[in-house]
Amino acid sequence: MIPETGELFRISDLSEDEFSLFRAALRVLLSKTFIIRGLERDEQLYDFAINNLPIFDAWFSCMDARIVRDEGRGVIAFRGGSDTRFRLGREETCALLVFRLLYEEKRAELSLSAFPSVTVFDFLQKYGAMVDDQLRKTRLVEVLRRLQTHKLIEITSPDPSEMDGMIILYPSLALSVDKDSIDELIASLAPKEEGGGDKE
Repeated sequence: MIPETGELFRISDLSEDEFSLFRAALRVLLSKTFIIRGLERDEQLYDFAINNLPIFDAWFSCMDARIVRDEGRGVIAFRGGSDTRFRLGREETCALLVFRLLYEEKRAELSLSAFPSVTVFDFLQKYGAMVDDQLRKTRLVEVLRRLQTHKLIEITSPDPSEMDGMIILYPSLALSVDKDSIDELIASLAPKEEGGGDKE
């Protein structure tokens, strides 16, 4: 079925500056998945996208994709097919889940305009309690940098493995793992029963 693309004609009505914003927003959504209100580099793109959602909806429908928004949290996200999703290993998936839970815990402590944050030590404590394992230093750095690349967290310390270094938790965590997916994700990370399934 051909998607509804009637709003695409409005692209030609954009001014040169507006078209530059449209193009920049598309690039961020396709390469980084999220546009986040409150990030200086995203603020103008977020406002433009929210004010021009029909154009974005029409454009993404042409590639059998869509955008999802949560204006309460201030996040716009790209949602494509399974071939466009980035794959996470087990440790990265565990870290994502831990950060998602920490985000919910810390968010209640702050004003709506602030991003919550945790120390690397806090993260490792929660990770160890949930996974019953610890990340080695090299792997910790790799995992944190991978999640930062996808705009889920931001590492503020030059050395990501410093225990007192701060990690900013972005609201994109809430869209990457919604509440309905948490139980499913926890179940998928549970160790296989002996005698059944594959062993790692």
